[in-house]
Amino acid sequence: MKPSPAPFVAVLELTLRCPCRCQTCGSYAGAARARELDHDEWLGVIGSLADLGCRRITLMGGEPLLYPRWADLVCAGRARDMLVDLISCGQGLDERVALAMRECGLHSVTISIDGLANTHDAQRRVSGCFEQALRAIRFVDQAGLKVGVTSQVNQGNLSELESLAHILEEAGVLGWQLQLTLPLGRAEEHRHLIAPPAMMPELLRVLRRLGRRAGLRPHLTDNIGYGTSDDIALRTIQGSFPRPWLGCRAGLDALGVGSDGRVKGCLALPDICTEGNVREEPLVAIWNDPNRFSYNRHYTPAQLSGACADCEQARLCRGGCTATAYAMHGKPGVSTHCFLHASATMVSTTREA
Repeated sequence: MKPSPAPFVAVLELTLRCPCRCQTCGSYAGAARARELDHDEWLGVIGSLADLGCRRITLMGGEPLLYPRWADLVCAGRARDMLVDLISCGQGLDERVALAMRECGLHSVTISIDGLANTHDAQRRVSGCFEQALRAIRFVDQAGLKVGVTSQVNQGNLSELESLAHILEEAGVLGWQLQLTLPLGRAEEHRHLIAPPAMMPELLRVLRRLGRRAGLRPHLTDNIGYGTSDDIALRTIQGSFPRPWLGCRAGLDALGVGSDGRVKGCLALPDICTEGNVREEPLVAIWNDPNRFSYNRHYTPAQLSGACADCEQARLCRGGCTATAYAMHGKPGVSTHCFLHASATMVSTTREA
């Protein structure tokens, strides 16, 4: 597939440092990497993205607020007319930090919450983490910024999503995105949390009930869903334009830069999908090389396997999320967690009953 002349969005992992030691962390965050990009290098990355025509950057970690000059990077992005978002666990985010976020021009802040208090604290391995995350949401909201929540979905918290919705709404959350926990990083050590394909029918039922709420409703990120008649409704950000699934966008109009300078189409992809390093060659050259990001730029239906190979929606779906396919199966082009198959299972079960 032909890539965009410019990445629409780039995700920048400022540091791997993090105050949490989450059971579900896909990058094994905690301590900083041995040699992370310094401030001038990050300024160079942001400048290169602007030169390419990138319109949006997301700062993440680890915990991006542990990068000392995060606000200066936000200012640098805004100076080049890019929207800048930030994803945080909320630890250390007080009123002073929220005001600094507003002053430097952040577009939005997303706080990670992965269940009700006991579940969230257990999965984050930090006592009081849930209550601090709610305080962080309120501080950001009171500062006048858009605040959202991202939640990983796994076997430990699926039953809590419907109860969580009201709490998030009361705290001032405007948007709520869901993604499956993948067996990556520290989550590989906690595979009992990973949702099996058999859990997808129940997840779909929960999402449909949440979709009928009058207030805050979640939307799906790239590694959940596909194929059902209501996929667009489930995937669309609340109050926004319809957002259909059009296949993995990594390397087509999205990319990520790790704290050590490695470039991938998506930071959840394995290291074999590293396309270069900004310390070794210009980011513009990496993006503009037609032979990079080959899993998407040179995609063919021959990459599909399993049920995806014969699926009537394969042309658009292309096997779902590439990072999920690698994490679950070690290769792209296959999804065993597809809602289309879950929906068929639900229909079959109903008929048998």
